Amino acid sequence: MSKRERYGIVKANVMQDPDLSLTSKAVYGLLCTFANKERECFPTITHLSELLSVSRRTIERAIVELKEKEYVTKEGRNFKLY
Repeated sequence: MSKRERYGIVKANVMQDPDLSLTSKAVYGLLCTFANKERECFPTITHLSELLSVSRRTIERAIVELKEKEYVTKEGRNFKLY
């Protein structure tokens, strides 16, 4: 492998939430791969959309859903995962 391998710890309650869309679960999982020890990360919406091969709007909708469920907060480009 040419790039450093990345891992993310994904909380089971997020993945097992029956009311959370599959897209939101994928976005949360991807955010976890960027998160530091404090569960904070700083990827751009464009980068997330490119990695998941979806539109920016799809990422934005998923983030709104994650925020409504209080799984993430977002201030500017900074995400905090719960």
